[in-house]
Amino acid sequence: MKYVISLILSFSSFISIAQTADLLPPKIFINCQQARCYTDYLKVELGYFDIVRDQVEADVQILVTDQQNASGGRNYQLNFIGQNTYIGKSRLIEFFTNNDDTEDIAREKILKSISAGLLSYLVDTDLLKDADIKFPLRKASANKAVNEADSWNNWVFSLGADGRFEGESNRKSIRMGANVRGGRTTEESKLSFNSYYNQQVRSVIIDSVESKVTVNSYGFNTLYVKSFAPQWSAGGFVKGYHSIFQNIQFSSNIAPAIEYSVFPVKEFNKRQLRWIYQAGVQNLHYIETTIFDELEETLPYHQVTGIMGLTQPWGNFSAEVSGFQYLSDLEKYRIRLEIELSLRVTEGLFFRVYGNGSQIKNQISLARTSSDTSSILLGGSQLPTTIAYFTSFGFNYTFGSMNNSIVNPRFSGVN
Repeated sequence: MKYVISLILSFSSFISIAQTADLLPPKIFINCQQARCYTDYLKVELGYFDIVRDQVEADVQILVTDQQNASGGRNYQLNFIGQNTYIGKSRLIEFFTNNDDTEDIAREKILKSISAGLLSYLVDTDLLKDADIKFPLRKASANKAVNEADSWNNWVFSLGADGRFEGESNRKSIRMGANVRGGRTTEESKLSFNSYYNQQVRSVIIDSVESKVTVNSYGFNTLYVKSFAPQWSAGGFVKGYHSIFQNIQFSSNIAPAIEYSVFPVKEFNKRQLRWIYQAGVQNLHYIETTIFDELEETLPYHQVTGIMGLTQPWGNFSAEVSGFQYLSDLEKYRIRLEIELSLRVTEGLFFRVYGNGSQIKNQISLARTSSDTSSILLGGSQLPTTIAYFTSFGFNYTFGSMNNSIVNPRFSGVN
């Protein structure tokens, strides 16, 4: 609520546009590309404004971005971009949701923040008389210091479990998993860890003969990083895992790492370009002897990762490239590229594409003994390969009424 009060007190510094002759509320375009912003709810609650479906038609574009925070909630940024007669009148509002916020609480916080931002576009016109602005009475408890001591000292923990069961007369799949997560995040450093256990059982009956495979995996990941300059950070990774699918009894890794961020870290939601380099040692114990006649080995390695992301009014783009290599045998390596693009081509036309691909030269854990066909088909063991890829793409074209923001939920969700 404090940012709402400060926002209203600072309205005078934002008043720079002339009052329109017809006193119509500004048209709004809610540009919510990847964040969860409950668009249908906002259309209903912000019914005073015309919410258009194309950003070119809008007087005010609201670019919504979010990022998960240390407590499991979301940090939101609302970028209000003035257009047409409101060009040059822009502002930024930031707020966060908690991990225990219900959906209703989260969407109410978004609504209040958007409403507060839109007030600055009404304050210099007679439209302000339509706004209902209320503040709670100051309570005695409000005199307490805002920043009381945190008894948890920024530590956050979570426990989780899930299960999935599906099947037909001659086919079934059971999946169960559990995880423990925790960590401590401050402006200067971050410590996080997670451990997991997954088990999957698949079976199929063909000609009265049942084929069954059980695959389990478990492991842990620990990360520590500390910033030592505005765009530099250093830390390291400690990892360990077991995987029947990969023929690994247990693998443990330890690797110091360093990161350089081209853009300021605070601009993470809108743009980022980061490079992370790590070098370490991996100790491997295999379930079966590998195709290289190894049952246990310790290998030095290094990895470099580049991450780029842009979230702008025209759309969003992200790319990640990584290269992994064993230093004891430079011919054993893996290169991976992942790209995602959502682009507004023209009025009402959006194009989306996603793809990832890998060149794989480091399958050192392949078992020397070949698995039976049924185990392979049911996903019980990996196959040798030199490449892996996945891609999807599509476009969407919307035309018709620009200003129809009516939401009618009747019969929704029924097939």
